[in-house]
Amino acid sequence: MLELRQLNLQDEEAFKKGFAEWANEDPTWISFIWQDGMTFEKMLQLLEDETKGINLAPGRVAHTMLYGFVNGEIVGRVSVRHELNDFLFQRGGNVGYSVAPRFRKKGYATEMLRQGLLYCKKIGLTEVLITCENENVPSCKVIEKNGGVFENYFLDEREQVIARRYWVTLD
Repeated sequence: MLELRQLNLQDEEAFKKGFAEWANEDPTWISFIWQDGMTFEKMLQLLEDETKGINLAPGRVAHTMLYGFVNGEIVGRVSVRHELNDFLFQRGGNVGYSVAPRFRKKGYATEMLRQGLLYCKKIGLTEVLITCENENVPSCKVIEKNGGVFENYFLDEREQVIARRYWVTLD
């Protein structure tokens, strides 16, 4: 059973172990703000501030970082952006998610996105944009399983890849 939720003080060991799962990857797949030498408490405060829209870095919007836990381990994360700015409207959308490499192909992304969409509804979103690279077929399937309706292909000029835009209507 997967539980998607915000981190708390008791999650420090699980977070650090989860962070190690991404050792050879871009660290933003697990956290946008963690830095070497940062205390876990400081990270939790920064996450809380970002959820409330306090002290946001330029170009950032209020967002909530939710982590997927299975048997006490972090298998991935979902970032829910509370609104869209121009950048997120073009690439990024309201929801971004990732699953640690060793936990992929087990249905966790589908369940994390399902629960993430419930959170979107809870904070008042009625329509959610999700984007993914065109060649990331597993992600396309996850989005479609969660009600994503394909809108179009576009060129992600930053990454120089073709990407897809999906919309999910929350009832």
